[in-house]
Amino acid sequence: MSETSAPKPRLHGDLERQPTRVVTPGTRLPQHVSWYRLAPGGTCTLHVHTGKIETWLVVDGTGEARIGERTIAIGPGDVVVTEPGTPHGMVNTGPGALRFVNIVAVSGPEAISTRELGER
Repeated sequence: MSETSAPKPRLHGDLERQPTRVVTPGTRLPQHVSWYRLAPGGTCTLHVHTGKIETWLVVDGTGEARIGERTIAIGPGDVVVTEPGTPHGMVNTGPGALRFVNIVAVSGPEAISTRELGER
């Protein structure tokens, strides 16, 4: 089994990466999978990636996701996909924690990078 944890307690503002554990020894994951918690009123600041596609699966809580120029209400069961070069972020608008699974897939030969845009 392998475990992962965040190199920093918070990412993109208030986002907290939660510990994950792969329970199938010897299995290679085709992409990176992690999950996050965003406290009530917390913000995942606007940022942009190259070289990867991110997919968020909301499992608990409510909020607003900003994807490019659009702002979308999100809740349990919603899936948000961001292509490379698309600015994205979110805010927790609900009374409880917003939790989501993040699945990252490499999108091509371009190096993976992240640039903070410093706003919501």
